[in-house]
Amino acid sequence: MSHNQSQAPDLTAWQILASLGDSLMIVDRNYRVIWSKEPLMEDDQSVVGQFCYRVFADRDTPCPGSCPVRPMFADGRPHSAERHFVTSSGEEIWREAKAYPIVDRRGVVAFAARISFDITHRKKRQSRLEGELMTLERSLEEMNRFQLGEMPFQPQGKIPLTRRELEVLRLTAQGLSKPRIAHVLGISQNTVKRHVVNIFNKLGVNDRAQAAVWAARQGLV
Repeated sequence: MSHNQSQAPDLTAWQILASLGDSLMIVDRNYRVIWSKEPLMEDDQSVVGQFCYRVFADRDTPCPGSCPVRPMFADGRPHSAERHFVTSSGEEIWREAKAYPIVDRRGVVAFAARISFDITHRKKRQSRLEGELMTLERSLEEMNRFQLGEMPFQPQGKIPLTRRELEVLRLTAQGLSKPRIAHVLGISQNTVKRHVVNIFNKLGVNDRAQAAVWAARQGLV
């Protein structure tokens, strides 16, 4: 066992901790790797004793902002950072790294435990949801430009729909579920259900499909 390896903390504990992420790396205050579990590398131990910034970023100095280890050593608190890169095949990858302090018997931060995760699926899903939300918000703004105001669309011989009921109707006709409608409008699911019941009663329909047909005929969709 090398001198650098002999400085490492109890590796049994870190082997357990390593199961929490895609990779786990322990570095000392000089950014030298003393233990590593990196699935993307054929030999984890080949990086032990090397500087982490040279191994993983091909740099001559510590990474300025793409790694949480540097700020963690600076203030002794956990830090996280996200990194986005594109592979040679054009695939976009996002990873999140978290750095946690490891203190010695005197309570001084001696090492950093850097755990990283692949968050590509989460980032793509978040981006897709944000795009959908922007589309829905634009749709609601467009509807509000119709100046429905005091006299919203009124089924012949029936009580007129309120502005909120029109918003719920339009989103319902677009196929959104009650939980999604509640999220977009910032109201509770029970409130959405109450609006849907009122809409059905005012329109004299029995289901979402019939309500959607009415909304389409009125130009709401």
